[in-house]
Amino acid sequence: MKKEKLLEVEQLNIKFTTSIGDVNVSDDINFSLNKGETFCIVGESGCGKSVVALSLTRLLPENAIIKGSIKFEGFNISELEEKEFSEIRGRKIATIFEQPMSCINPVMRIGDQIAETYRANFNCSRKEAKQQALKKLEEVKLPANRYNSYPHELSGGMQQRVMIAIALACNPQLLIADEPTTSLDVTVQYQILELLQELKEKYNMTILMITHDMGVVHDMADRIGVMYAGNMMEIADRDEFFQRPLHPYAVELLNVVRDPCIYTIPGTVPNLMEWVPGCPFEPRCKRSTEACKINKPKNIVMGERIVRCLNVVPN
Repeated sequence: MKKEKLLEVEQLNIKFTTSIGDVNVSDDINFSLNKGETFCIVGESGCGKSVVALSLTRLLPENAIIKGSIKFEGFNISELEEKEFSEIRGRKIATIFEQPMSCINPVMRIGDQIAETYRANFNCSRKEAKQQALKKLEEVKLPANRYNSYPHELSGGMQQRVMIAIALACNPQLLIADEPTTSLDVTVQYQILELLQELKEKYNMTILMITHDMGVVHDMADRIGVMYAGNMMEIADRDEFFQRPLHPYAVELLNVVRDPCIYTIPGTVPNLMEWVPGCPFEPRCKRSTEACKINKPKNIVMGERIVRCLNVVPN
């Protein structure tokens, strides 16, 4: 059965203008999300994965220049005026972040924050909004008596549950989760991931997960996108990716995960302010050739997989 696409990103290029030059964060990024799936974008810190995610909801700073097509439910939302787009952000596409305290109002009771999010998107009474907020607190497994709590009265895990409740107040179709468990201890991480999976199944929600944690990827992903230096190097189903990665960088990334005490990838990440004519991973790649230095690799479609490489790793 053909999978129904919810989000399609095509030729996404993002750069930041600064006083000392442009920083090219995204280079012709292409990927799609199917309805009801979890798509994880994984990569080293600074590879551009969070910037790509934030661009989907126009949460980047003013010095960001974005080019490309972003289609949601088949409609090109990148062409919308801000007023029109604001009706999608929060209601149909919501985001949760790594540090909940940086996004939750510290002087407002958590229940009121959930309720006001609902009222901002739907014409309803305060009573109805409060009922919705109490329902969301129950869904994220927080007791009703926490409705009147302030954020500083909660633990880090509870704060993240509040952020999830705020994000899901309007039952969005797409949830962008940007490193949602990085600042939490291991036990709480597992609980938050389990909660997200439960809510995803309950509402048939689509999740775009941004992470550098391969354990999170293995537990959550249906499909995986691997980013390096602003490039989407490989897209594959989770099981195929862990069993047989095709891009040399993906191979090296998994080698590091399997033996983090001994194995490292030699070399350094390229400067995103400098133009690279060929593959950005070429200086660090064991399979590089002269062609890799001068030719920018194009996407190779291999069944359900996509690889951006001139020398794909053989079976």
